[in-house]
Amino acid sequence: MKQLSTLTRSLTYRYLLALSLVAGLTIWGQVLVQRQLIGQENDSWLVNYAGKQRFQSQAIVKDVLLMTTAASMVDLRQVTSDLTRVLADWERYHVELRTGQLTDLKSQHTNSDTIQVMFRQIQPHFDAIRLETHQLLQQTSLTTAERKQTLRTIMGHERQFLGKMDQIVRQYQREAQRKIKSLQRIERILMTVTLLVLLLEGLLIFSPVVQTLRTTLAQLTEARQQTEAVNEVLLASNTALQQTQQQLLRESGLRYQQQLSEQRIRMASLVQGQEEERRRLSRDLHDGIGQMLTGLKLLAENLRSVYLLPDSEQRVYASLKNLVVKIIQETRHVSNNLMPPVLSDFGLEPALRYVAEQSAQQSGLTVRVMSQGGDTRLEQSIEIGLYRIVQEALTNTIKHAKATNIDIELRIRENRLLLAISDNGCGVGMAQGDAIINGHGLHNMRQRARLMNGVLRLLTQPDQGTRIVVTVPLETDVPEPLPVPGQQALV
Repeated sequence: MKQLSTLTRSLTYRYLLALSLVAGLTIWGQVLVQRQLIGQENDSWLVNYAGKQRFQSQAIVKDVLLMTTAASMVDLRQVTSDLTRVLADWERYHVELRTGQLTDLKSQHTNSDTIQVMFRQIQPHFDAIRLETHQLLQQTSLTTAERKQTLRTIMGHERQFLGKMDQIVRQYQREAQRKIKSLQRIERILMTVTLLVLLLEGLLIFSPVVQTLRTTLAQLTEARQQTEAVNEVLLASNTALQQTQQQLLRESGLRYQQQLSEQRIRMASLVQGQEEERRRLSRDLHDGIGQMLTGLKLLAENLRSVYLLPDSEQRVYASLKNLVVKIIQETRHVSNNLMPPVLSDFGLEPALRYVAEQSAQQSGLTVRVMSQGGDTRLEQSIEIGLYRIVQEALTNTIKHAKATNIDIELRIRENRLLLAISDNGCGVGMAQGDAIINGHGLHNMRQRARLMNGVLRLLTQPDQGTRIVVTVPLETDVPEPLPVPGQQALV
């Protein structure tokens, strides 16, 4: 494997080097071609400029001839305007050709030494024509003899100018031809080098790569056959392991369900025992201590010689009678909290309204009960469990929530029961979340919900209150309730 990796790395480097050479040659050739095309465009413009110089010099001679020999037969104003325009263009083209600054192309061209010498030779003729023409245009009072002398001077220099300009044009053409031939040679060299690089690439790269691929394919084929054989063995082992795993999962699931069932039975038995003990204590308080306290109250009220006692003893008697009344009320309150008779006699909804009224009287809060289908009687264990959850929630809200309103909502629809306790208190922050979730009160409420095959969820957000939602399936399982939008769910 190490040898194969080294060979692969070496071939990769060679391939990258060859591609880089080909790419470099291609880019270099394109750059040369583009430069030559730009140069050819400049050369064509130079030839065009030079041709225009010959034409414009002839146009200047023609206009001068009209102004000197046929002045009475032409419109001198029009001829003068045409001559001024042609003369300006002729001068501008000459300066651009001589300096190489082509304003129309917005480019710079460097003339060869030969062309620069030719421009120096033609410059006297250019200056003579330019000066004589400007003098003719500026001095309108020249005599006929002076105009003819100007014409002879211009025509004499114009022949020399045309001959020199023809030489410049031919020199531009010869230089353009040399550039084209030079580009052709460079392109042939680049093509030869590119073909040589491709040939070397085929001999030094592709041939070893093909040989390496053949060897690698043979090794891969052999390895695939070995892998298929190993895979068959592994597949058989995997199938046996999956069967064993499924069996273990089934047994683990059954064991887990059995443990849950046993735990639920134990918890249910414990809760049932607690409720039975509460019921017995409630009955004992009501029938035993409650009856004795009532008898004590009656005996105290039947005393007829109380008015004969001094005033201080009468006040003690009145305090004693009031204390007995308060003890009787507190005993009834404790008895009702342990097991309210309204729950067993009338059902869950009246019991919830009773505990809401008692909580409102004791705390001063506004406690409302909203019911839909709550008049349906449920199993005794469900009614007791939901009643205890409401008791615990009301106690926690009164102690910790700093709320002013508490809403208890009970809805029973077909095979589903929903109980919700909401308040407008301070809510629970993330820093308090773990303490609240793991608290004893919420743990008891959740355990009671599980005993009823239900789900309890705590929905809260800081400064936006708390909502406890309990869903209990009455016949079949139902999905968990969705969180209220904008609230944080702590399960």
